[in-house]
Amino acid sequence: MANVDWHFFSNVLDVNYAFRALIPDKFKEDKQPRILYLLHGLSDDYTNWTRMTSIERYWEKYNSELIIVMPDGGRSFYSDTTDSHGGNYESFFVKELIPYFESHLPVQIGREQRAICGLSMGGYGSFRLGLKFPELFSAIGSFSGAVDSRRYLQLPEFSARLWDESSRLEIIAKDLTNDKTPRIKFLCGTEDFLLEHNRAWEKWLTEHGIDHEYKEYPGCHNWLFWDTHLPEMLDFIMA
Repeated sequence: MANVDWHFFSNVLDVNYAFRALIPDKFKEDKQPRILYLLHGLSDDYTNWTRMTSIERYWEKYNSELIIVMPDGGRSFYSDTTDSHGGNYESFFVKELIPYFESHLPVQIGREQRAICGLSMGGYGSFRLGLKFPELFSAIGSFSGAVDSRRYLQLPEFSARLWDESSRLEIIAKDLTNDKTPRIKFLCGTEDFLLEHNRAWEKWLTEHGIDHEYKEYPGCHNWLFWDTHLPEMLDFIMA
């Protein structure tokens, strides 16, 4: 197994860009691996998943069957921006990062092998990208997701990214049907400050007939909660 930091120049972001990936030493000839794009939270970067959780140890269970990519999303909410200096992260992920990384693999990855998951801001990002581009992802996961963009809309830092109703997940998902929607699983701690937002999102999905799995566990908005439930999420991704 390899834990690799990748560096390349992004034409979309116009910066030198770094991300981390867990890659098997070899792939099974008779089985396509899955690939998980795992997104970090608002105050983190692409190194946090390997620094703050036991993801490498959990990953050993799947050996040659799973690739994990941990991009850097800055404080972007994984969205594009109306600010010319802010960086169009949604376009970057969809049009540049995914094609760039997967072109370097010795196997072909299709929608059924590709999943996206994240925590907090990354939970919003995984829903945003997974629901907006369902042709790319077969599964969406979220831990303690910042799923209500209206919470951040009034803050100057994010107003150029979450500036109108189109940033709301309900708007992005309103026309989706179950035959086009990726599998969905999201978790939240019962002491998490985003709990009510996740409950409201779960209620909306239920009312609109979109299949999903939602669970609450004791816990707060912290790495102890995310690390504890990471194996459960990886099992979902691999199901």
